[in-house]
Amino acid sequence: MAELKFLQEFFAKNKCELKNITVTLEERPCYDIRSEDYRFRVKIAEVIDELDIRYRDLAIEDHHKQAKHQKPHIQFKLHADRLGHIYISLPVENVNEYKEYILSFLDIIGSILIRLDNTNKELQTTFMILNNFKKIRGKGNKIKQLVYDHYNKKELKLIDLEKKERDITPEDLKQIKSIPQISPFFEKI
Repeated sequence: MAELKFLQEFFAKNKCELKNITVTLEERPCYDIRSEDYRFRVKIAEVIDELDIRYRDLAIEDHHKQAKHQKPHIQFKLHADRLGHIYISLPVENVNEYKEYILSFLDIIGSILIRLDNTNKELQTTFMILNNFKKIRGKGNKIKQLVYDHYNKKELKLIDLEKKERDITPEDLKQIKSIPQISPFFEKI
C-alpha cells in the first residue's frame, strides 16, 4: 500500500512569509485511500495594497464522509475574485493514479510559486525543495489536460458565491486566466 504524503518531500516548512506574499501549506496524509481522507491545500495571500489582500485557496483532496465531493478532486476557491469555487473530479481508480494527480498538482504549484517569487528567490531557496520539483517537471500536464477536457465537454462548472452551480462563461474564464495563482491550471484552454 502506497502512502500519500508529500509536504516534507517538496517543502522545507509549512509556511513562508515574505514582504508581500504568504504561502501556507496543509497536508492531511493518507495511508489507505479506501478509508482515509487526503488533502494537500495551498493558501496564497498576496498584499496588493494596504487595504487589499487577496487570498487564493487551491487544493487536491478526497473526502469520504462528506455528502458532496466524495471522489478525489481539485478545488479552486476564488472568493477574492468574486467568482466562487471550481471543483474538478479526478478520474482515479487506484492509489497510483491518485499519486500521479497529486504530483501533477505539485508541479503546477511549484511553477506558480517560482513565478511569484521575489528577486532574492526566497521561496525557491528557503521554502521549496527545488531538486524534487525538478524531478516532477512536466507532470502538471496531466491536470492541465483534464481541465481542458472538462471545459470542452462543458463539464467545468462554477459554484458562485450564492452556492449556485453554473457553466463557466467566457468572461469568467478571462478573469480566471488573469489570476497568476490559478491561470497555469487553465493554460490549455
